[in-house]
Amino acid sequence: MTLSENVIIFVIPAAIGFALIAGLLRLRHNRIRRAQQLRGLEWLEKLRFVLAHLQQHRGLSSGYIAGNHALQDDLNNLHNVIRRDMEVINRVDEWIRENSRWQGIEEHWQRLTTRFKSLERDDNINQHNRLLTNLIYLIEDIAETHHLTALCQQKEQGQRVWHDLLVAAEHIGQARAIGTAITASGQCDSVSRIQMSYLSSKIEMTSQNLLGNLGLPQQAQHKLKELIQCIQYRVLVDTPKIESKIYFNLASGCLEEIFTHYDREIISLRERVR
Repeated sequence: MTLSENVIIFVIPAAIGFALIAGLLRLRHNRIRRAQQLRGLEWLEKLRFVLAHLQQHRGLSSGYIAGNHALQDDLNNLHNVIRRDMEVINRVDEWIRENSRWQGIEEHWQRLTTRFKSLERDDNINQHNRLLTNLIYLIEDIAETHHLTALCQQKEQGQRVWHDLLVAAEHIGQARAIGTAITASGQCDSVSRIQMSYLSSKIEMTSQNLLGNLGLPQQAQHKLKELIQCIQYRVLVDTPKIESKIYFNLASGCLEEIFTHYDREIISLRERVR
């Protein structure tokens, strides 16, 4: 047998072996990546409920501090809901239990539940704002570390889904909290007027952006316009012309539209996991 024949006999099996090993490594890598993406999407699905319920707590607690103590039972029920939300999040995987930002969110929430009644209205809202901002940052961290951008048809889609949509919801949530406090107290002071005017303009701006970039349904657009008009003509007046509960429900309807759209986007990303 010639030297060249010996080389061929050695090289071909080696090449086949390397190809098989490379193929197995790719399969393993793809399985790991798929598992990471599915966990990331599961957290994005579940964390949005934490986000929505914390926003709801901000609104109800603002109304309570402003004098509507009939909200006490609703707040107690919401505390139990958020506790269960966080337990569900922690059961998904140990990664989140070891995440310093999530640990900070849990600790901040525990402090806030025991002391929000002793806070001034603006301090209570600011504490919730910080908590919710960190939660949105956590969602963005999860999307990045769990390779969810790779599922997006366009690079910008991820930014719109787990940033733009959630920031838009947060503007509405802040307007709900401040507006609920205004309508519960029966007066709109100059500071509240400035805050609500700013948030109203942000809601209008983001609703237009979302309509163009994410195809926000017309029903959602209609509700956002209704909220903006309510803020301008029924809340931003010396004596508010709408009951606190009605205003809270109106703003909540807008948030539900945003979160429903968010849910659909997450479902579409889950369908692309391969």
